[in-house]
Amino acid sequence: MRRVPVVLVLATLLAGCSAGGAQPTGAGAAPASSADPIPPVHDPKDLTGTTPCALLTPAQLAANRIDLPGQPKDVLGAPGCEWDDKAHTREIRTYVEMGIDVLHNVYAQRATFAVFEVTQVAGHPAIRTKDLVEGTSCSFRVAAAERQTFVVEFTSLRQGLEEPCGPAKALAEGVMGNLPPLKG
Repeated sequence: MRRVPVVLVLATLLAGCSAGGAQPTGAGAAPASSADPIPPVHDPKDLTGTTPCALLTPAQLAANRIDLPGQPKDVLGAPGCEWDDKAHTREIRTYVEMGIDVLHNVYAQRATFAVFEVTQVAGHPAIRTKDLVEGTSCSFRVAAAERQTFVVEFTSLRQGLEEPCGPAKALAEGVMGNLPPLKG
């Protein structure tokens, strides 16, 4: 009876040694594939000329209980914006990356995230990440157009009271709805 499990273990090990080998994946990572893991952008939107603090409307911020004005902030050299509420229970950050392929770059680093998922936001390719599985921050990187990406990060500042990925995705969808179509 022990031969079948041994054969299965050996088959699994040999499959891992096949040409190209298995790609490392973090928790929640998409399975390795020879196809491009990031789908192309259909219906591109235009981020040029939009400042990060204008990505979300006052009504969208108020609906998310943000009652303080956005503060421009660079994030790793990219223009960004950060909002907080007076009660210090939540924080929203947005930033914009132009001219580089953010989604493929982040995909190449997928093993460094506790939570990693290739997904969509409003029909656009996106990546959802969390640095800690039970963490209070969640980020969505969304390709508005080829080489035009924005990031929305939502942080619940009250441990355990709010799952952050639902609000982060809703905010990213809101940003997509605010962007004009890419012309040309």
